[in-house]
Amino acid sequence: MYRLKEGNLPEDPTAPADLKQLGYFVNKEGQFRMIEYPDKNFEYRYSNQDRLNEIRREAFQICQREEVLKRASALGLEKLYLPQLTYTKPVNEASVPILAPPAEVLKQRKRIIVLVQDALQDLGILAYRDLQRAAGVNGGSIINFVKQIVERSSDTIDSSALFQDGAGITDKDKETPAFIVMNCGQLLYSYKLDKAMTSRSWVSMPRKSACHEPAVITAMNHIPGNYDEKEHIAFVIENVIKNKDLVAEDAEVYVVAIQYGAAHLLELLDQDFERYGSRITALALAASRVSSFQLQNPQLKAFLHQRAREWVVEDNSDNPRDCIAMPAHYAKEVAAFSQSSSGKKAASSAGNKPTATQAINWLETTTAPNLISAVVSKVLDKLHHLNLANSTHSTDINTTYDDTICPTFADGTNPYNADECVFTSPGVQPAILDFFEEVAQNPGSFHNPVFPTFTPSEPSNNYIAPLEESPLEDANTLHEKKDELAVMKAALHDTPDTPELTAGRQKLEKRIKKLEDELDALAKKALSTGSLGAGEAMDVRAEMKKEAENRDAGKWKRVGDGPKVMFAGSMVDRELVEAVGM
Repeated sequence: MYRLKEGNLPEDPTAPADLKQLGYFVNKEGQFRMIEYPDKNFEYRYSNQDRLNEIRREAFQICQREEVLKRASALGLEKLYLPQLTYTKPVNEASVPILAPPAEVLKQRKRIIVLVQDALQDLGILAYRDLQRAAGVNGGSIINFVKQIVERSSDTIDSSALFQDGAGITDKDKETPAFIVMNCGQLLYSYKLDKAMTSRSWVSMPRKSACHEPAVITAMNHIPGNYDEKEHIAFVIENVIKNKDLVAEDAEVYVVAIQYGAAHLLELLDQDFERYGSRITALALAASRVSSFQLQNPQLKAFLHQRAREWVVEDNSDNPRDCIAMPAHYAKEVAAFSQSSSGKKAASSAGNKPTATQAINWLETTTAPNLISAVVSKVLDKLHHLNLANSTHSTDINTTYDDTICPTFADGTNPYNADECVFTSPGVQPAILDFFEEVAQNPGSFHNPVFPTFTPSEPSNNYIAPLEESPLEDANTLHEKKDELAVMKAALHDTPDTPELTAGRQKLEKRIKKLEDELDALAKKALSTGSLGAGEAMDVRAEMKKEAENRDAGKWKRVGDGPKVMFAGSMVDRELVEAVGM
């Protein structure tokens, strides 16, 4: 019998955590593209060997995480390590980082925004699906959201310069927003690599051989006080948000929770809302997938009706302002609230988007002494709880079955129809900030208004599907090729003109020229078959005419402008008369 010794097993594949060695670069728009093909995104199926693809993806995502954190640092956000509560990384001691401004900046801010990330993502990453494609490092992470907060807080900031890739703030003491990012994903600690990581990164760690199983997770690999997602959220609330050395006692706390992070937060609030929800001023959810029957706490249900909104995947609308669902008996609850003293006080501001004169400054500092801050905080808490109590007793929301937990809105343009991409959809982040600014007008007595429910339009019954051999296929192909050409030209524009990218740029230029020739032939074919609409046909004819003029420029000589002679009773150009032999 033969046996294979461990030393003779195939080696575990490796890949360098270096963008250039992996064959990628970051273009001017912050997109990760291939050096050889600057219009192509990351390709996971690099090899037929799944393990190599897995290792290579992890190496690539390590580079992506570094790019995100580098840009976050330029905006004033640093790593705060838990449970040590230090901005310096502990050496060989289990810890998990979150993102937050320096303590001296954080505790001065009047308003705090807290992001509870999805439990499957790395710190600062919103959706790898977006980050590795057109959205890039800024749109697929927290960077653009942080920049929107900064932009809304100052009229002197140059927005075009701020949203350039890699741009940061100049005065971190005054311009850094109070933005805290929880880390529900990286809750496993590797002493070998001395860092916290997700379960996906854990299975991608180097092994003895390609045949060995992943390293076994023991109790030592869990981080004290942050064993799982729910415990991590509780730790941040208790030791960061409620820590008067980090956050002012009278600061307003606005929370955004995404997908599984939202589900864990709601589960925690359902268990003890007084303990964990007393500091939350308003809550925005993104694809939580939590139904009303899963929640039992009446205070939490009232809070969700009064001070929360959710955005979910919606096929019939791509407008984040469209309300697609409301909780049962919600209108009665709002009517009861409007008759109360708090409701009458808030009637003038509830439900209205802040105008230019009501703009909220997210960089505003709190200047009240500690004693006054404590008193104000207690008064606001009592008003907050009183409003929730009134809302709880005003309806039978505790016993009524309803799938909707709060006013629910459609997501923006979400080409993947994925829950993880709801928060990164265009329009959702501004809608959430608008909601928070509504609450900030009157945080002590805010109540969601009654929203008109969006009704999708009925499809027309007069539509006739085209035949399989219809010439409309030529028009569809033409549109697809035009979109492809636009992407390639944008990629060429965004690719830096550097020596290492010269070969890739030249290849892309040749492919663009080839595709332009294909488009010309396809446009003529579509025009001849009549598959283009009237407006499109006119555009194609105009383009063809312009191209012909440019192509024939200088080849033809204009006639008829020479000296005139009398011919048949009229003055005619001499050259024309001579040309016909007269």
